[in-house]
This record gives sequence, structure tokens and C-alpha cells, in this order.
Amino acid sequence: MRATGIVVEYNPFHNGHLYHLNEARKQTNADCIIAIMSGSFVQRGEPAILDKWMRTKMALLGGADLVFELPVRFVMQQADIFATEAVRMLADLKAENIFFGSEDGSKEAFIEAAKLANQDDFELLIKEKLENKTLSYGAALTEALHEKMGDRLDITFPNNILGFHYTLANEKMNAPLQIETLKRTTQYAETIPKKPAVTSATAIRKMLLQGHITQAKKYMPSFAYKEIINSSANLMTFAEIYPFLRYRLLTDSPGTISKINSVTEGIENRFVKAARHEEAEDFLNEIVTKRYSRARVQRTAMQILLHFEKQDAVSPYLRLLGMNQTGQAYLSKVKKDLELPLVTTISKAKEELIAYDVRATKLYSLMEGSTVQPDSDYLKRPLIYW
Repeated sequence: MRATGIVVEYNPFHNGHLYHLNEARKQTNADCIIAIMSGSFVQRGEPAILDKWMRTKMALLGGADLVFELPVRFVMQQADIFATEAVRMLADLKAENIFFGSEDGSKEAFIEAAKLANQDDFELLIKEKLENKTLSYGAALTEALHEKMGDRLDITFPNNILGFHYTLANEKMNAPLQIETLKRTTQYAETIPKKPAVTSATAIRKMLLQGHITQAKKYMPSFAYKEIINSSANLMTFAEIYPFLRYRLLTDSPGTISKINSVTEGIENRFVKAARHEEAEDFLNEIVTKRYSRARVQRTAMQILLHFEKQDAVSPYLRLLGMNQTGQAYLSKVKKDLELPLVTTISKAKEELIAYDVRATKLYSLMEGSTVQPDSDYLKRPLIYW
């Protein structure tokens, strides 16, 4: 059996995701599609709009065969760590390819960029640029790559930057995966026979949160739309989590907050000062700058809430969220050769592996309108769809 890996958030699942899944199977001739998916929180540093079990169901109905949770300790990190751990999981699961969407659409450009970035002089170039304190690491990386390869790959686009980090992680691991990419654009619906409407997950979230449910419907497969309509849960945003963050910031000392993984350069003082605001948007607007993007600020906020301290060491593991018959057959074939721990029942897992993800689920359950129970990780078995 041949497996192709994808890294997803499905926040929420839409027509573009369905097309990506279908093309991943078609273009790589895959028997099994393995999805590595963020869990309760997404890489933008905010709650997933729908819980991880609802999104797992959408993934399986959409064509994924296996769905694994990317541990939250790696989700709440910058793109390079997020990508590296996803690639590590796919490589351990013996996937032959990684298939990602990108604005560029050229796998050759990503491979060239990764080879350049894997050279010692490239990291030195980034360090030189970071001496300018106004630049973030991402901006320094973008400038350095542009100097090396010009306009052949623009990593200012969000999917290109993730694709670059998937490819770079793969290069550093001696290329266990074949790189494949699909040009991602809202116009690619023209290549699909029935031409379903396609737009971004960001735009769909905005429609749903503003109550424009009917408008959002045309951008989603019917099964995904029905899941949302039939759910009694609220759609989650950073605003739902902000009261808990505000409590931490107003009651913990700056010294305690400074121990959190992404808290550097005295930013804890800005967080504490901004917590005087009652509204989440006002809080974010006070902290976000050119150097500290909204996503970075939100990720740091989530690390504070989840107690991600600098000295904490977290090991990757394979937490199965769902599968179909094909996925079960594939997993049975490869599980004896896995190096990472396979977790299908949380109660049987080592505490140090699953502690952060269990904590994330408990936090998700506390938000107003959540239908997730605090102990859902222990109560729910992997979803199975034949």
C-alpha cells in the first residue's frame, strides 16, 4: 500500500480541501491518505472553530483514510517547528509523499530553496539580518531567501512558507518523503468538473461568525455544512479564550510569565499591561507590531494559558483520531515498524506524552458554548468510518 501525507487544520473543511484530498490521491497514486491535523487549537494561536472530533469526521468523510493529531506543543510554535514535527510523523508512518497546497505550485522551487537554506552560510545570513532589531525571524528568512534565489519562490505567502518549511524539514531528515505540491488559488475551481465555489477558510470563518450561514454553504461540501448546522456548539474564536488569558496575566507575576517558551525580550510586560483591556481585539491591537505578528502574539498567549515552559521537553507521538477500513489496513501493515509511540487509547499512554493535549482539551471545554467535555480525550475512542 502506498501512502501520501497531508498536513491540515480543516478550520473548517471546505471545497478547496476536498479538491486537495482528491488530487493528493490522484496525483501520487496513493492507496492511503494520512492526515496530520491540529487538535483543539490551530497554528494561528487560537481555538479551532470546531472541535477536533468534528473536524476528524469531516476529514474522513472527505477522503482521508487516517487522521492523527499533531501534538499541541508543536502546533503552538512557529512554522519551522510545526512543519518539522508533522514531517517527522509522516516519515515514521512510512508515507512516500507529502502533498501540500502552495501559491507557487512548483515543487522544484521548494526543493531548491530547501537545499539553499540547509547550508551553513544561510543561517549566518539570517543572523546578520536579525541584528536589525526591527525584523522578525520570518522577515529575516524571507529577505535571505530572496537574496539567494530571487523571485523563484515567494515565501511571504502563507502556504508557500509552510511548504518551504515542510521541504526544509524533509531535506534535513535526508528526504524520507517525496515533495509534491498543488497550486492553491481560489480560481482552481475552473479545473474541477462541477466548478464548486472555492474561497479561503479565513473567509468562510468570517461568514459563519457573522451569521451568514447560507452564504458559507456554497463553499463547503454538504457533509461538512451539515456537521456545522447539526452541531449545538458555538463557533470558537480567540475572544472566547481571552477571559482565561486575562485572568492569568492579571494574577501571575511577570517573572512567572517570563518562564513561558515564547516569552522573550521582555514582552511579558506588554502582555500584562495590555490585559487591562476587557476586549480581546483591544488586547491584541496593543501588542501586535511589525516584529510581533498577530499569529505570534496569539501563539504566545496560548502557551501562557497551557503552561508551556521553556525547560519542558516534549516528545512526538502518534495520536490516532480516526480511520476508515483502508486506514486500518495500512496502519496494521506499518505499526510494527513505527519508532514513535502509537496512542489509540489515551488512558494507556504515558502521562508525559499526552499531558499537554489533554490540558488543551480541558481548556477548550471551558469556553462558553463548547460541547466538549473536560475528559473527552479519555472518553472518546478513535472515530471509525467504513
